[in-house]
Amino acid sequence: MGWKEFLKPDWRKILLFIITMGGLNYFWITGTLVCDARILVGLPLGFYPIGSFMIWPGSSTPSNVEFSWINFAIDILFWYILACTIFYAYDAIKNKRKTKI
Repeated sequence: MGWKEFLKPDWRKILLFIITMGGLNYFWITGTLVCDARILVGLPLGFYPIGSFMIWPGSSTPSNVEFSWINFAIDILFWYILACTIFYAYDAIKNKRKTKI
């Protein structure tokens, strides 16, 4: 199997990608509570800013934390390659069992 076939999308890979990227990140982001700070949250890299901050009188302005497009793109690649790897291993085990029988 070459890289082209390994990375070729099919419905199983896309479904697993949506479940892992969307589902796990949704539960991770909504389950994180941050008080008086702003951080990037996501799996495996943080990309979505959550939290809040309070400016006290006489203090300097806090740093601005914004959505990270680079981390979001890396997360998409990670979860898609993970889905491809899982189904590659599944197909290899299934084909190995067929040849034994």
